[in-house]
Amino acid sequence: MSKRFNEDLVEIARSEVTAGRMSRRDFVQLCLIAGVAPVVASTGIMSPGEAMAQAKELVLANFGGDAVKGMGEAWGEPFTKDTGINVVVDGATPLAGKIKAMVESGKVVWDVCDADGFLCNQLGSQGLLEDVDYSIVDKSMVRDGWAWPQGVANYTYSFVIAYKKSMFPDKPPTYADFFDVEKYPGKRTMWKYQMGAMEACLLGDGVPPDQLYPADIDRAVKKAKSFADNIIYWESGASSQQLFMDEEVVMGNIWNTRSSILERDTDGEVTWTWDQGLFCPAAFVIPKGNPAGAKVANEFLASILIPERQIKLLELLGNGPSNPKASEMLPENLRRLDPGYPTNLAKQIMRNEEWYEKNYDLAVEKWLDGISS
Repeated sequence: MSKRFNEDLVEIARSEVTAGRMSRRDFVQLCLIAGVAPVVASTGIMSPGEAMAQAKELVLANFGGDAVKGMGEAWGEPFTKDTGINVVVDGATPLAGKIKAMVESGKVVWDVCDADGFLCNQLGSQGLLEDVDYSIVDKSMVRDGWAWPQGVANYTYSFVIAYKKSMFPDKPPTYADFFDVEKYPGKRTMWKYQMGAMEACLLGDGVPPDQLYPADIDRAVKKAKSFADNIIYWESGASSQQLFMDEEVVMGNIWNTRSSILERDTDGEVTWTWDQGLFCPAAFVIPKGNPAGAKVANEFLASILIPERQIKLLELLGNGPSNPKASEMLPENLRRLDPGYPTNLAKQIMRNEEWYEKNYDLAVEKWLDGISS
């Protein structure tokens, strides 16, 4: 069947759903067979994963790429084995604005969403999230302060300095070195969207680690602009990695997950340091009115905190455990990869979730305006 014919077939079926002559589950199945993204008249265009939520399965929304398969294997499959509830991982990028639009329109299609820790309170205070039921979720299985009323930490990650080993054979660079292009020539890379990059600029400008917050965004922008043509901003994890592989940059402020892949793929020519890294909690949140129900979603949150499942995610994706007990159980070969392993964490700076909760939107806006002007 041609693509156009399949699309027409789905369009006919959509009309049948609207008229009440076909169930949504049958509609989703038809779409998947036809290889066409499901379309439901009342909710607009939806991805296959989104549509499956309408079929009362648990849909986990994350940011795509390898995380779709990784979270499915580490967290989805064991939950299904435990409960019989199928988990569909939808890499449709559950940004805060999209969660807000879904909840306010009453057309929620996700059950659990991947988010940053500071978004739990930011979205929760707006009435957009279900409460975490701590009679189901054991808050002692995450670090102190990471069990929020409307979200719980699911994994950790860090922004770190990745660099060419040949430039620093004796010791890793600092952010002072990062910004010293006369002593260490070559282009650098930082994230286009402020987080991590702002802290790198402030550290490079001499701000002590314990005085990063409240952050001086204007000072950070000024430092970034001092780089002039020596900076290339990355927009995705893949692009940050590729800039090193293409030898366009010699140092970068990038995610630890990409740094460890670079070390592997370059046989150690590119490596990273935990020194001055920015340690961050990610979190799972439950959109208000999620299709599978709050109880099922809470049971899923409880399941992903089991140490063995957190370790599995570290093995697959490089995301650190949010459960400290999982870090304690790590074999030797995984300890260096875990941002939260005690010896790695001791070298880093904790992101201030309270500051980001109140200032994130303004910070991104000022940063983007500043570096583009």
